[in-house]
Amino acid sequence: MLEQYVSPGNKIIDLVAALQFPFAKVRRGEEVMVVTDTNMDPLICQAVMAVLRSKGADPTLMMYSPRAHHTAEPTKAVAHALAGADICVYLTTTALAHSEFSEHRGNKGVLLMEEATVDILTSPGCQLEEADMELILKRERWVREYWMEGGDVHVTTPAGTDIRAKLLKTDKRVAKVLGILEPNGDKRGAGTWPFGECRTTPLEGTGEGRVVWDICGHVPPGRYAQPVVLTVKEGRVVKIEGGKEADGVRRYFEAHGDENSFAAPAEISVGTNHKAIIMGAVRNDKKALGTSHIAIGRSDIGGTIISATHFDGLMAKPTITVNGRVFIKDGVLQCD
Repeated sequence: MLEQYVSPGNKIIDLVAALQFPFAKVRRGEEVMVVTDTNMDPLICQAVMAVLRSKGADPTLMMYSPRAHHTAEPTKAVAHALAGADICVYLTTTALAHSEFSEHRGNKGVLLMEEATVDILTSPGCQLEEADMELILKRERWVREYWMEGGDVHVTTPAGTDIRAKLLKTDKRVAKVLGILEPNGDKRGAGTWPFGECRTTPLEGTGEGRVVWDICGHVPPGRYAQPVVLTVKEGRVVKIEGGKEADGVRRYFEAHGDENSFAAPAEISVGTNHKAIIMGAVRNDKKALGTSHIAIGRSDIGGTIISATHFDGLMAKPTITVNGRVFIKDGVLQCD
């Protein structure tokens, strides 16, 4: 797995330049904990530490053995160390998001850079300027209004996705994105890099229909040659079909899943980053404008399902309606 991440040493020049933007809000004297694992490209770790030092922060790098799957808990030492940090950077090759560690981080700022590679961090989707951020945040605010409306949500794609679910009329199940590490009262904001999506957590048990992941998923790595097709009944995946990619997904859940790993949909999200390109990597592709992802397993923000896993799968050119009103059609946001 290590060869997936390691890159030539001269790439550190591009990395340091590309990482200036996501760490722009880091303040002098802040203690920043960078959590990583031994599968992460050491060049990325060095670049992140260098940029943080250049901002006047006091960074600490903590490294542990890679976790077996996404959402798995870090070591207890990492969890205890978080108490002394102002900001935590997730720089791991398996996602810490949706873990108990992440869910109970309190007022700590957090920047999610999980599954990062040099190719992702130096790609167009990470070459953002303030004008790009303003446009992305404008789109996210617009999409958020639909998610908060509540009622019936319907997602279709040319590849065959056709799923319905219920949304609660609340802002408690919708991510509110202010930017990257923006101060918000006594709480430091969160952020992701790459940046750009707006997500919601549907009501548990209401999913009905079919989900077709035709771009990529957490596993197997890379662009899917054959789509993975999920049949969803009463909020649970009851069948996984497809080729070798579907076999890989089934093996993943056999090894790491539990009874709640098949709750669906655990999250519905749309990409809002107009610079991001499809690379066959979930961390990058789910930010790309014109995509959507549907997750299964542990609930996203505000949900009630607890599971060992939270699995994202990507879809191209979605059409999504809330209460019959279309806000994205064939991958085109209707506000653009």
